[in-house]
Amino acid sequence: MFKNKYLTFALFILLCIGFCNLLDLLYSAYITRSAYHFTLGDDLFIPLLVAVSVGVVLFLRKPAKKES
Repeated sequence: MFKNKYLTFALFILLCIGFCNLLDLLYSAYITRSAYHFTLGDDLFIPLLVAVSVGVVLFLRKPAKKES
């Protein structure tokens, strides 16, 4: 994909936060039929924490050495 793993990591975090907020907006608009309220904890910090923890495992972890 991208050669720079830190750029890939940053894009992954931004896309995860955006996707979580989009899903929350769609849930509020079509399922509960209530107004969308952005809260810092639920709509930014929790997706950020999840995205960082998954992104570190997927993109920033060093590959394991093969023993031969």
